[in-house]
Amino acid sequence: MTWKRARVHRDCHVELGGRLYSVPWRLVEREVWLRVTPSSVVVYADDEAVARHDRRGAGLRSTLDRHLPDERVALRHRSRAYWEQRADQMGQDVGRFVREVFDADDVLSQLRKVQAIVTHLEKFPQERAQAACRRASHYGNLSYQGVRDILRRGLDFEPSPESAAPAAWAEAPPRFARDLRLLAASRLSSTGGDHGPH
Repeated sequence: MTWKRARVHRDCHVELGGRLYSVPWRLVEREVWLRVTPSSVVVYADDEAVARHDRRGAGLRSTLDRHLPDERVALRHRSRAYWEQRADQMGQDVGRFVREVFDADDVLSQLRKVQAIVTHLEKFPQERAQAACRRASHYGNLSYQGVRDILRRGLDFEPSPESAAPAAWAEAPPRFARDLRLLAASRLSSTGGDHGPH
């Protein structure tokens, strides 16, 4: 058995060995003690055991609903379809982006990320939410932090990368280029025509 000190994250979990264990939400941002054995984790606050978890559980997260505020419990059990519908209400680009996030990995592991993205985007006007999603999708940045940074830095006000005008050189033919048909004809006339192999 070992003892470790840990800080409770804002999502009501502590981290141990790459796995997350829930703690009563009233302890968010406080330091707690973990009593760790090969089979269990017991969380102590103010000399009292406040949470017990099995270390051998499946997945990267062990969450007990009673540890979460009521609104978080409700969010936790809502499905992919619920969040897609909520994203669609902000516009087609937001809905498309959320589906892209879901499809990038296992739906359950992406659910928390989508929850954070959608609830953050809902704080902004629809035009900004859509522009931020277009930009994030264009650059392949499917993270909550990426979307948040685009909005925080006002990058959603800049022209979207797909709509940028093509460079002038791409529209005009190269200055010294010759038409291939004219080039072939002039070559034939200078060699006296094609007489076949010699």
